[in-house]
Amino acid sequence: MARKVLSFIGLSILLFSCLSQDKTQESVIDVGWSIVEDSDRIALQDYYSHSHYVVISIPEEQPFYTADKIQSGDGKYFLGDIDLENTILIVDDQGQFISQIETGGNGPGEVPRMEDFVFHPDRNSLLILTGWKIFEFSTTGEFLNVISLPSGDLFHFIAYGGENKVWLYTLPFPSEQLPSDEFRMLTLYDLDDDEKVYSYLEVPEGLRAEVSGEKELTLQHGRVILTPAHGSRAYSVSIKGDDSDYVITRFSSLPQTQNLFGLQDLGEYFEKLQDDRGIAFLDNYIDSEEFSLFMMIKDGLYPRWGVLEKRTNTLYLTQSLFDSNLGLPLLPYLDVQDKKVFKLLDSEYFYEILEQDIDGQVSGKLKANVPQLMNQENKLLLCIYEN
Repeated sequence: MARKVLSFIGLSILLFSCLSQDKTQESVIDVGWSIVEDSDRIALQDYYSHSHYVVISIPEEQPFYTADKIQSGDGKYFLGDIDLENTILIVDDQGQFISQIETGGNGPGEVPRMEDFVFHPDRNSLLILTGWKIFEFSTTGEFLNVISLPSGDLFHFIAYGGENKVWLYTLPFPSEQLPSDEFRMLTLYDLDDDEKVYSYLEVPEGLRAEVSGEKELTLQHGRVILTPAHGSRAYSVSIKGDDSDYVITRFSSLPQTQNLFGLQDLGEYFEKLQDDRGIAFLDNYIDSEEFSLFMMIKDGLYPRWGVLEKRTNTLYLTQSLFDSNLGLPLLPYLDVQDKKVFKLLDSEYFYEILEQDIDGQVSGKLKANVPQLMNQENKLLLCIYEN
């Protein structure tokens, strides 16, 4: 768990400005709250009407550590271990192993490395982004095609864009010089016509040399959501016919995040985080009719989740997102797709929890709800919440 929490800390502070194009309409939504309440823990079941669990069964020798990204489609789940193993695990809707797409090769149909991936429902395939190219695979892991992106364009994250399109996002260049004044960070790309449809998000002046870092794109209710790893703001883009709506969601009740770039060393960076109680960052943005978001707030070095209930305009803060059926706190990672929220319990976290389970309550609930998990060497449990 410490590895996942610290991965958030290591991400950079990225501030964005809007680019106004002929067909682009921009708006800013300020989100505030009138009441703030602290809670020991927040149960996801309080906000989602359905939850179920899928035990992931894979051969013990398969190279897989934990899921950095989870997608679903074609009756299957796709779990991407991007940071460590650079691989995608494919299982059916019961969690049974189907195949695995491994990267690291340079031969025909082999993926050299993986930046990000997405399930594309129009093509019923997996699209693996390598930076300059997209490798396409079937939902059972067979290589289909390779798509070369426009010359000179490098992208780091990908999301479904509808009608054979994809959203592509690139981090700011780590230098003061951009390729051109027309460089934009967010692009809608047509896979059939092999061309850009729109480009957004101009790089702000003076903030190009930040340490790289950004939460991956997610698609929610037809909108692509981009949330900075630091800063009290989020971005939402949706295409309606020939027009685009570009929305900045800004959390006005949070203090402005300070720019930490330029500190002398890592120790000074952590000291700054510990001393300044005003530093906050938004992550894992989720929007629905009933509640506005899940968000991570940095209070010193301690992550805190928040749920803003729209009806009462109350922000509930907690250090633990909780599954009331299993009696387990959940790892600080959410992925949103098709109104579903996916969570993964992995082996490392599983054994950490059991070491603290002195009275056996957690293991008892696991045995009652997912008995087959206890007998597996690889402890991988997919938790799914949906309305």
